[in-house]
Amino acid sequence: MAKMMKGLVITGTDWRVVSSNERASALSARGCISENDHLFDHFPALEGRISLENGHRETVLERVSLGGLLNDIHVLPAGRLVSFFFIPSPAEGKSCEEPEELRMLRENNKHLLSVIEEAPIGIMFIDESGRIAYINRKQEENSRKKRDEILNRSIRDVYPRAFEHPGVQEMYSVLFEGRQKRFSVFVDHYYPQFYRKDMIIKFLGYRLEEIDWTVLFVEIEDALYREKRKAEKTGQKLRQSQTFLAQVLDASPNMVISIDNRRRVVSFNKTAERLLGFSPSQVFNTPVDRFFPPEDLPKLHDAAASPTLWFGTTNIYRYDKTTFQIELYATKIKDSESGKETATLLLGVDIEERERLRKNLIQSQKMNFIGELVSALAHQLNNPLVGVVNIADVLLRRMTRDDRNYALIKMIRDAGDTCQEIISRLLAFSRKPDKNTLVEVDVHDVLDASIQLVSKHSLFQKIRLSRDFHASPLIRGDPVLLQQAFMNILFNSAQAVEGQGDIRVCCSGVYGMGRQVEVTISDNGHGIPPEDISRIFEPFFTTKSAGKGTGIGLSLVFWIIQDHKGRIEVESEPGKGTTFIISLPAKVS
Repeated sequence: MAKMMKGLVITGTDWRVVSSNERASALSARGCISENDHLFDHFPALEGRISLENGHRETVLERVSLGGLLNDIHVLPAGRLVSFFFIPSPAEGKSCEEPEELRMLRENNKHLLSVIEEAPIGIMFIDESGRIAYINRKQEENSRKKRDEILNRSIRDVYPRAFEHPGVQEMYSVLFEGRQKRFSVFVDHYYPQFYRKDMIIKFLGYRLEEIDWTVLFVEIEDALYREKRKAEKTGQKLRQSQTFLAQVLDASPNMVISIDNRRRVVSFNKTAERLLGFSPSQVFNTPVDRFFPPEDLPKLHDAAASPTLWFGTTNIYRYDKTTFQIELYATKIKDSESGKETATLLLGVDIEERERLRKNLIQSQKMNFIGELVSALAHQLNNPLVGVVNIADVLLRRMTRDDRNYALIKMIRDAGDTCQEIISRLLAFSRKPDKNTLVEVDVHDVLDASIQLVSKHSLFQKIRLSRDFHASPLIRGDPVLLQQAFMNILFNSAQAVEGQGDIRVCCSGVYGMGRQVEVTISDNGHGIPPEDISRIFEPFFTTKSAGKGTGIGLSLVFWIIQDHKGRIEVESEPGKGTTFIISLPAKVS
């Protein structure tokens, strides 16, 4: 029987055909069934047996003669549609098993109606005339009235107060005029028809175009829902507070890492990301021990176990396994209510930068002392030296060139001139520049002039000299002294590459902690040994062979930059080259 060919016709409640199959057309009195044909035109035998009353409930018409064959006709309504199944009647005395399709459809309808009936929100079906065809149990509770008092009545008559709200009126007109398929309205401080307290209510309408009906979902916010909403708002404020605290920790210049009782990472701020080179996904829920060298792990374990504030100095790994020194602070985080320890907060202070600044300060003080000492010595030496040079000049004027002592006296005079030149330069650069002589300076122009002058020197003939300038602010300074400083560094770099190599000059603005101009001069020469880095600015210190340098060129650079309130640093690696980094403060507007 399951394989038996069945006819199917689907109509509206006006008996106009919506769909049909070939078997139904074969049973028709007129042959092929077309959409919008009237059911009774094809099956006149049904006209007296189907009416509005029995056509809107499940029924079976037995042994109806169609095309000379007896058929049982199963009528199955579903909203605004009615399905007619035409099944050959069984022979006399034999029962006909219900078709599988009908049984499954009936079961599905039963489950669907059960779901709609027990849904936790109100549901209403409204027909094309605006009458309420169905409400579920929840909507019956919302309405505070029995279904019999609501069904088959106009929705406007049942809920007049709802239609006083403009949003509800708009939803109703939009859906029933077919302008939109769905529409929603959220109304706060709403007084429903059968309640005396204000509520929050949400309407969601959906247009069923196939049957020209509308489904209306109604959700009313009761006291429990208000508490839930209050809890959600509290949770949102808590999340905002947590976000704010995370942003505060991220803004810290120090590393902030929290660990649980198993020493696994719970939080990891932006500074820790930047200094260590790990992303949060790489470290969360992993042992914090991985960041510390084996010899420093006992310190970490003591810090994590200490019930009070712990402080110490240790090394920590970067992503590339290089280490740097930090000051480590550790303290316990406790639950505010129970007082139970929940985590340990580790605060890491990078002391490499502080050590560098401390060494620079020591170097600056040392250079100031040497400068004052050199200035005093230069003054003391200059007076007797003038006498030596003058006496040598007098002797030379009284001698003829063929005198056997002429060459010796000339050597004394020349050596004295050289010493006087050195002393003169020392005296000039040891004097503080007069603030009244400082002018607005574009460092780009000073660098261009310096490069142009040195490029004409024979030492630069085989050197590739390049520049990379970016926008930078003006400074206040002495352009002549600054040019001398830049030229001294360029000559130092030229000697480092031994007359053939690359020198690169860069200049740009820096807008972090105060506006500055940063100049870098790099070479790919032989570099500076680590043990000499701290001494290169000392007067008369030189690694060059005798006769190739006085050892005061970089000392003068240091004093010039310092007098301009700037700073100079050196980065060098033997065999790879050297970079001088000069920072000068921008002109105050």
